[in-house]
Amino acid sequence: MLIDTHSHINHEKLADSLPEILQKLETDRVGAVICPSYDLKSSKSSLIVAKHPRVACALGIHPENCAEYNAEVEKFLLSNLGDKNVVAVGEIGLDYHYGVDKKELQRKVLVRQIELAHKFDLPIIFHVRDAWDDFFKVIEQNKTLIKRGVVHCFEGDSEIAEKLLDLGLYISVTGLVTFKHREALREAVKIIPLDKIMCETDAPYLTPEPFRSKVNKPEYTALVADKIAEIKGENSASIDEITTKNAFVFFDKLGGKLGKI
Repeated sequence: MLIDTHSHINHEKLADSLPEILQKLETDRVGAVICPSYDLKSSKSSLIVAKHPRVACALGIHPENCAEYNAEVEKFLLSNLGDKNVVAVGEIGLDYHYGVDKKELQRKVLVRQIELAHKFDLPIIFHVRDAWDDFFKVIEQNKTLIKRGVVHCFEGDSEIAEKLLDLGLYISVTGLVTFKHREALREAVKIIPLDKIMCETDAPYLTPEPFRSKVNKPEYTALVADKIAEIKGENSASIDEITTKNAFVFFDKLGGKLGKI
């Protein structure tokens, strides 16, 4: 069984497909999903979809939505991070891609959510884009609070991958690894140890080749795993087994849920 460790199956683009997506988890190669959040609305809907026996969720506020973080959000997180279906805090992090006007607020909200993850003994799903230097500083300053962390949708090069690994972080790979112009990413995948890599779709975005023009779905995690196998000279069955084991280790509450199916 493969696990899609980052898939927004509660997104409006997948609303019509959700019943089919959940049904396919019963029979297809991809048998479980982690549904992360990015704002209060998605956090609430993540909790609902995670009632399915093959879906777990993560709660958190995305850096692009950092201005939303207020007393209501804090109360919601404090009330729900202990839920049996919540296996991580996320996705949280730093994203300077669309401007730098909220850098300080992004860092403040990130640190607060790291503190909440520590309070609830949960691992963290990090989102990082065009903000590596500040991200590394935040992690170094707060590493004693981080149980485990994964940088999802990794799109960096080998140098960045090595820095993440030196910090003890996991790295999660999306369909970007199948895109023709992402050779630096494929070179980075070569150096990621097998016990530190996971697979995801980031659905409904970043659909892997050869379905790039279509809306992404958890079933396409298989294409990511196949590409990782090709890059690392492994067979697909081995990558399925290894990345699934990594997911169970990283999301340590996941076994308690999936063990019931």
